[in-house]
Amino acid sequence: MKKILSVVNNKGGVAKTTSILIFSELLAYLGKKVLVVDLDGQSNLSLALHQYVEDSSANIAGRIAPSKKNIAEIFKERPKKKEQLLDFIYPTPIKNISIIPSSKRFNSIESNMDPCFKSPFILNKALTAIKEDFDFILIDNAPALDFFTLNSIVASDYIVTPIREDGFSKKGLFEIMDTINNLTEEYDLSLTFLGAFLTQVNPSTIAVKERIKEYKESIPDYFFNTYIRKDTKIAQIESEFKPILEHSLDSNALLDYSHLLLELGILDDLSKQRLEMSL
Repeated sequence: MKKILSVVNNKGGVAKTTSILIFSELLAYLGKKVLVVDLDGQSNLSLALHQYVEDSSANIAGRIAPSKKNIAEIFKERPKKKEQLLDFIYPTPIKNISIIPSSKRFNSIESNMDPCFKSPFILNKALTAIKEDFDFILIDNAPALDFFTLNSIVASDYIVTPIREDGFSKKGLFEIMDTINNLTEEYDLSLTFLGAFLTQVNPSTIAVKERIKEYKESIPDYFFNTYIRKDTKIAQIESEFKPILEHSLDSNALLDYSHLLLELGILDDLSKQRLEMSL
């Protein structure tokens, strides 16, 4: 069964892009064909996977067509056929991972859209056309519950939310859960909120232990037991745009993400066995 997973949080600095990168590498390692979608004008995912192209001011203003189409043109041109979508998909240095990249011009797309055509189903229709070509499609989102994130949610089968242990993350998490519930009811979506997980954790601190207890009491069905520990190796790898599986197999965060991927419950039995044997 093909799956589309969005990583969503309206707060920045919670490791959304990191989560997409490591999930995609683990899935690729398991032999899955993965497409990642960069739905963020900051384009960090595109940078990390070596498919970022700097826009000129003329590209951003729309006076000159870009040399490579990206997520911006999906919302501008609204392609719905597989042969059209192939122009937006690019290989990455990592086997089994492809990307629909982003760039600065994506930030100006919404302001130039006719309000009559601001549908929450634009991304859904595009990904439906190519969904069967991939085992997993992972969507990285900007830190906002905006028009594009709503498109991401509507297009997805599953949503997960990385959070920090601060109080602001709790407020944002409940806003996300409310939004998902409202969209599911309004559009009769077949969508599952898998849950939230803590990132950048120092497990020895009292504050973290108290926050974990608080989340388990307030949302026991939507809070993962696995948390992601702080790991300086992740920042180093990301700054050098290197695949973590090739350069830092002893990373604590990589081990944590492997356990989290198992806990998500989205793997087939053979993939689960292979990943468990690798730990």
